[in-house]
Amino acid sequence: MPSPVLQCVIEELQDWHPRLFLEPHIVACVAVLSQYSDSPAIVNIDCHDIETDWLEGGSELRLELSWSSETVKKANRLRATIQSNPLLEMGSCALGFLLVHQLLRAGQLDVTQYGNRADYRFLDAQCVLEISGTERDSELERRHREKVNQALANPLRWDAFVVVCAFSHNEHRIRFSFHRNEDSSHE
Repeated sequence: MPSPVLQCVIEELQDWHPRLFLEPHIVACVAVLSQYSDSPAIVNIDCHDIETDWLEGGSELRLELSWSSETVKKANRLRATIQSNPLLEMGSCALGFLLVHQLLRAGQLDVTQYGNRADYRFLDAQCVLEISGTERDSELERRHREKVNQALANPLRWDAFVVVCAFSHNEHRIRFSFHRNEDSSHE
């Protein structure tokens, strides 16, 4: 059975998370993706322990992500301004925010303090979100394992969602997973 397809326009992301200023992340996402593919970009998402109707009982999803020509212009300028690693992390955050909204229908997020072992926390659940990205497809599995361990070491001892993106000429992939924190004090 083919994977379900989720079609999104990246510029809509700001409306989904109105507390956050996401234009730089949206533009960074296009800066990274447009190096490898035209709009719409196809991103294959592998989900683990994610409860959502989108998966239709499976674990894989295909994202068709489009963007405007105006965002491409901004992306070209941003790519000339920011080094590739911060650009990659910001672009990965945009995809993480997209997944949290579209698949989980989760509420708003709040940035954590530096050193808290995760990037964001959910305001309506005792959960953190850790996001990372790479341009080496071969690093996806290892990076995901590292980020799971990191996120579960959060000082709040909350459960964790982890999003790791891999961008390449061959394909774009995301590993999206949920992990219960065994040290958690909540039910």
